[in-house]
Amino acid sequence: MSDANYFNKANVTYGEKKYVEALALYKEAIKEKDHVTKSFYNAGVCCIKLKEYPNALKLLKCALDLGYQDSKVYFNLGYCYSMLNNSKNAYLNFNIAWSLDNKDKECEKAIKLIETCL
Repeated sequence: MSDANYFNKANVTYGEKKYVEALALYKEAIKEKDHVTKSFYNAGVCCIKLKEYPNALKLLKCALDLGYQDSKVYFNLGYCYSMLNNSKNAYLNFNIAWSLDNKDKECEKAIKLIETCL
Protein backbone atom coordinates (compact mmCIF):
# COMPACT_ATOMS: atom_id res chain seq x y z
CA MET A 1 0.00 0.00 0.00
CA SER A 2 1.44 3.41 -0.87
CA ASP A 3 1.78 5.97 1.90
CA ALA A 4 -0.97 8.22 0.49
CA ASN A 5 -3.35 5.31 0.71
CA TYR A 6 -2.80 4.92 4.47
CA PHE A 7 -4.07 8.42 5.17
CA ASN A 8 -7.00 8.17 2.76
CA LYS A 9 -7.94 4.70 3.99
CA ALA A 10 -7.71 5.94 7.60
CA ASN A 11 -10.14 8.74 6.80
CA VAL A 12 -12.61 6.31 5.26
CA THR A 13 -12.22 3.90 8.18
CA TYR A 14 -12.71 6.75 10.67
CA GLY A 15 -15.90 7.70 8.83
CA GLU A 16 -17.09 4.13 9.36
CA LYS A 17 -16.46 4.63 13.10
CA LYS A 18 -13.79 1.91 13.14
CA TYR A 19 -11.51 3.94 15.40
CA VAL A 20 -9.02 1.21 16.33
CA GLU A 21 -8.40 0.42 12.66
CA ALA A 22 -8.27 4.09 11.70
CA LEU A 23 -5.75 4.78 14.47
CA ALA A 24 -3.47 2.03 13.16
CA LEU A 25 -3.74 3.43 9.63
CA TYR A 26 -2.96 6.99 10.77
CA LYS A 27 0.12 5.65 12.57
CA GLU A 28 1.21 3.97 9.32
CA ALA A 29 0.68 7.26 7.47
CA ILE A 30 2.91 8.97 10.05
CA LYS A 31 5.63 6.34 9.54
CA GLU A 32 5.38 6.84 5.78
CA LYS A 33 5.56 10.63 6.24
CA ASP A 34 2.23 11.22 4.53
CA HIS A 35 -0.02 14.00 5.83
CA VAL A 36 1.98 13.75 9.05
CA THR A 37 0.48 16.73 10.87
CA LYS A 38 -3.11 15.82 10.03
CA SER A 39 -2.39 12.17 10.76
CA PHE A 40 -1.19 13.06 14.27
CA TYR A 41 -4.30 15.18 14.82
CA ASN A 42 -6.69 12.57 13.43
CA ALA A 43 -4.97 9.82 15.42
CA GLY A 44 -5.49 11.94 18.52
CA VAL A 45 -9.18 12.26 17.72
CA CYS A 46 -9.38 8.47 17.31
CA CYS A 47 -7.90 8.11 20.80
CA ILE A 48 -10.54 10.50 22.14
CA LYS A 49 -13.25 8.35 20.56
CA LEU A 50 -11.62 5.35 22.25
CA LYS A 51 -11.43 7.24 25.58
CA GLU A 52 -7.63 6.94 25.55
CA TYR A 53 -7.08 10.50 26.75
CA PRO A 54 -3.37 10.35 27.72
CA ASN A 55 -2.53 8.94 24.26
CA ALA A 56 -4.75 11.56 22.63
CA LEU A 57 -2.86 14.31 24.45
CA LYS A 58 0.49 13.04 23.15
CA LEU A 59 -0.73 12.82 19.57
CA LEU A 60 -2.46 16.20 19.62
CA LYS A 61 0.65 17.83 21.08
CA CYS A 62 2.69 16.31 18.24
CA ALA A 63 0.30 17.91 15.75
CA LEU A 64 0.80 21.26 17.50
CA ASP A 65 4.57 20.84 17.55
CA LEU A 66 4.46 20.28 13.80
CA GLY A 67 2.57 23.53 13.29
CA TYR A 68 -1.09 22.47 13.22
CA GLN A 69 -2.43 25.66 14.81
CA ASP A 70 -6.18 25.14 14.58
CA SER A 71 -8.77 25.90 17.23
CA LYS A 72 -9.96 22.28 17.12
CA VAL A 73 -6.56 21.03 18.29
CA TYR A 74 -6.79 23.22 21.38
CA PHE A 75 -10.46 22.33 21.90
CA ASN A 76 -9.60 18.63 21.84
CA LEU A 77 -6.67 19.18 24.20
CA GLY A 78 -9.06 20.98 26.52
CA TYR A 79 -11.52 18.13 26.27
CA CYS A 80 -8.84 15.55 27.10
CA TYR A 81 -7.62 17.53 30.09
CA SER A 82 -11.22 17.90 31.23
CA MET A 83 -11.78 14.16 31.01
CA LEU A 84 -8.60 13.67 33.06
CA ASN A 85 -9.89 16.10 35.73
CA ASN A 86 -7.19 18.67 34.97
CA SER A 87 -9.34 21.81 35.03
CA LYS A 88 -6.41 24.24 34.83
CA ASN A 89 -5.07 22.86 31.54
CA ALA A 90 -8.58 22.27 30.21
CA TYR A 91 -9.48 25.90 30.88
CA LEU A 92 -6.24 27.15 29.30
CA ASN A 93 -6.70 25.13 26.11
CA PHE A 94 -10.41 25.93 25.76
CA ASN A 95 -9.52 29.62 26.04
CA ILE A 96 -6.84 29.32 23.36
CA ALA A 97 -9.35 27.52 21.14
CA TRP A 98 -11.93 30.23 21.73
CA SER A 99 -9.41 32.99 20.99
CA LEU A 100 -8.78 31.33 17.61
CA ASP A 101 -12.50 30.82 16.90
CA ASN A 102 -14.77 32.88 19.14
CA LYS A 103 -17.84 31.65 17.25
CA ASP A 104 -17.40 28.13 18.64
CA LYS A 105 -20.39 27.78 20.97
CA GLU A 106 -19.24 24.39 22.32
CA CYS A 107 -15.97 25.95 23.39
CA GLU A 108 -17.77 28.85 25.04
CA LYS A 109 -20.00 26.40 26.94
CA ALA A 110 -16.96 24.40 28.10
CA ILE A 111 -15.25 27.54 29.41
CA LYS A 112 -18.37 28.66 31.28
CA LEU A 113 -18.82 25.18 32.76
CA ILE A 114 -15.26 25.13 34.08
CA GLU A 115 -15.66 28.68 35.45
CA THR A 116 -18.68 27.60 37.47
CA CYS A 117 -16.63 24.80 39.01
CA LEU A 118 -13.62 26.92 39.95
